[in-house]
Amino acid sequence: MTSGTRSGDHTDPCTLLISESLSDLRSRHEACLVVISGERLGARVELGDNPVVIGRGSDADFQIASRSVSRSHCRISTARDGQVWIEDLRSTNATYVNDQRIERHCLSDGDQVRIGKSMLKFLGAGNVEVGYLNELREHALRDELTELYNRRHFMQALADMLSECMRRRDAEMVLAIIDIDYFKNINDRIGHLAGDAVLRQLSRLLSERVRSNDTLARIGGEEFAVLMPDTSVAAAREVCERLRDAVRSSPFELDDGQRETVTISIGFSDFSADMDSMSDLLKRADTYLYKAKSKGRDRIMGPAA
Repeated sequence: MTSGTRSGDHTDPCTLLISESLSDLRSRHEACLVVISGERLGARVELGDNPVVIGRGSDADFQIASRSVSRSHCRISTARDGQVWIEDLRSTNATYVNDQRIERHCLSDGDQVRIGKSMLKFLGAGNVEVGYLNELREHALRDELTELYNRRHFMQALADMLSECMRRRDAEMVLAIIDIDYFKNINDRIGHLAGDAVLRQLSRLLSERVRSNDTLARIGGEEFAVLMPDTSVAAAREVCERLRDAVRSSPFELDDGQRETVTISIGFSDFSADMDSMSDLLKRADTYLYKAKSKGRDRIMGPAA
């Protein structure tokens, strides 16, 4: 599941490196590139059998949305002997490895690749640093209170998925925005600690009911979002209704033993051919959320199937 994890699933990054043998770690760490500075800090570029094009364009395999990066900036490929090669694709600002301009270069473990204003580090197969960096990145992408993904990660996931939809116009994708009804009243009436307890319990409820390939995040104080790839409007409506019903029918237990009734409103929208940017999809989902609120709350609103 790509949503938040249950409490207790997180591991101390330091513990991660000593809890497994070095041979186990090396056997499951494939070669990759990790962004260590600039746009998409912390993101990992997986390197498999197929070449990976890095660039600004929507058709790039790994997109870096910066004007310092060409639409198709460079290509990373793995040879049959396991060596990893990087090739500049006649980019405007060139590709650099360890501060040396390259046309084509065989990467070695620890090499630093500069693409525009972003720096990436190459970690060869078996490098145990991969696991450590993955754990650090996971912590950086999580909301501290709810353990769901945070707004920064969600917006990047949305941008990546939107690029895929623009590249493949028959792709289906739905964005849902969830807001807790009258949450300010909860904070004012029983306090912010109780409000935090509500947020944590709501996060667990939502996590247990989104699908395994959906991305769930906390994007604001009492606002959450679900990104649903390869999903029709009809299927998205069923998901949203399941979430709304689960929240309405679940008593929220506070630390002092009190029980609180909580409801949510949801606005959702699918990606359509007339959309040119991420803001178009966000605005449309937010408009439906406003309609759900204005019509009495505890309901969902979205386009007709």
